[in-house]
Amino acid sequence: MFKIRVYQGENEKIITAGKGENLLELLLQNSYIIDSPCGGMGICGKCRVKIIDEFAENTQYRLACKTIIDQDMTVEIPDIHERAAQIVTEGEVNTAVNPSVKKRAVELKSPDIQEQISDVEQIESSIGAIGSMPNDIMPHISNVLRSSDFKVTVAVYENQILSVEPYNTENKKYGIAVDIGTTTIVGYLMNLSTGEQIGVYSSLNPQSKYGADVITRIDYTLNSNGLTQMTDLIRNAINRMINHFCQKYEIAAENIYEIDIVGNTVMMHIFAGLPVKNIALSPFVPVVCRKIEFTAKDIDINICSGGKVVILPSISSYVGADAAAAALACNMHKSEKVNLLIDIGTNGEIVLGSKTNMLVCSTAAGPAFEGARIECGLGGVQGAINRVFIDDNITYSTIGGASARGICGSGIIDVTAQMLKAGLLEPSGRMLTPKEVLEKFPSNISDKMFLKHEQPALLLKKGENDNSQDIYISQKDIREVQLAKAAIAAGIAILMKEMSISYNDISCVYLTGGFGNYMDYRNALKIGLIPEAFRDKIYTIGNGAGMGAKIALLSKDGKAETEIIKEKAKYIELSAREDFQEYFIDFLNF
Repeated sequence: MFKIRVYQGENEKIITAGKGENLLELLLQNSYIIDSPCGGMGICGKCRVKIIDEFAENTQYRLACKTIIDQDMTVEIPDIHERAAQIVTEGEVNTAVNPSVKKRAVELKSPDIQEQISDVEQIESSIGAIGSMPNDIMPHISNVLRSSDFKVTVAVYENQILSVEPYNTENKKYGIAVDIGTTTIVGYLMNLSTGEQIGVYSSLNPQSKYGADVITRIDYTLNSNGLTQMTDLIRNAINRMINHFCQKYEIAAENIYEIDIVGNTVMMHIFAGLPVKNIALSPFVPVVCRKIEFTAKDIDINICSGGKVVILPSISSYVGADAAAAALACNMHKSEKVNLLIDIGTNGEIVLGSKTNMLVCSTAAGPAFEGARIECGLGGVQGAINRVFIDDNITYSTIGGASARGICGSGIIDVTAQMLKAGLLEPSGRMLTPKEVLEKFPSNISDKMFLKHEQPALLLKKGENDNSQDIYISQKDIREVQLAKAAIAAGIAILMKEMSISYNDISCVYLTGGFGNYMDYRNALKIGLIPEAFRDKIYTIGNGAGMGAKIALLSKDGKAETEIIKEKAKYIELSAREDFQEYFIDFLNF
């Protein structure tokens, strides 16, 4: 066995490894967070680590996924903290509070030899729900009743008893709305009596270490025990969220009675422990799209043991419960006018419709805009370049004001638009060569243009030493942006064609999700990601999926409306349409 000394920030740990083990797999098995968007296939170049020679004679950088252990080594990996992530948590809801969970305080009769009614029947009769008590609650009932002088509170979900508690606990009724994204997780602790949002929790999705997008996650589930590992990761993440809420706000986990969860269809399947293989294979069929309800104890979620964990309905394999929830938050299904919803997250989902008709589609735009296919790309974490400005010089800002480590989606959109505006980039997507820039631009600009892989690239930040990476935008990156923005624009055009409407017929354009919330929409218009005709119709709504999950949690009518949206929405499979390629090519130019 070999000793591997691992440094991450200020933390140091020694782990052991056998000869021939893969370094990336070893790090992941030991719970280190390390970028590997391609799932360890050696394509993305993001899992770069420093191999440190003990005598500083041969320090070098390597890809962890391509490093096979055959000796003792010292490794330094990037210090990535979940707290540093830029995650959208905003989004206010306005809905009548009428949750599926009810609590009723009752005072029952003491036992009478003349009228021998069982404890269970007396409780069920008191709330008008005969036969509603699950068997696993029954063994505890007698002690609860007699320890509280037959004064108890009964928690009920849709006429099914969840728990029987001593004395009056009507004012202790909580639930959590959760948005499980491919990259991030956001949870909202809600008071189910008042509708008040008590707290918010956000973190990176721990599954990210097995790949940045749903396809690499699906591939991982095909490994032995892969699906179980992924399911355990996300359920454990939800339990950490619950523990955080309970400790911070001094509430008992037993008083959390419902968790409503949204996310894309793959994330929902993995949380439920369902196989996802067929979602990736034509004709792209999921196991289930309808609403799924679990009893918390059955899936090891640490709330009231009889509490409900509800996965809200998805629309199709690639338009999930998150899109349905966001549509609910915008009231698209009730609107007289046609509106457009765009979620440019890891999976680009588009919804077009009104109360009479709804169309949806999905485009593979997210990996570029979330950094996975960009050479120096990075998610929305601390140190990611998120704003770029080009005038007489090139300047930028980073998330958290930290030293630049890469560039995230909003920065990618900015630099592309700024290069177009400055004339460094042609509408065709061709970057000017260093020679052309030298002839036309001041040295502050021309000095930043160089060749990478024999193609032009624009330097944003020079590496601080020989072993640190330069941060730049390359010609290859620009081509990735073109492919991604053309896919979004083509998706919008096809939905409009299918509905036989024009740009003028669309009343509002809602931008939701992490990327949509943080990008400068003016630069998105500049590069053609969003049609110019929508300039005065754009509304940024924050975390629309989270808003919809909160509505479903607070209102049983809202929960029912997600099923209506699922049934109303018609999914358009873009890959099956001949006109998609035509539109796609039309929208490639900036």
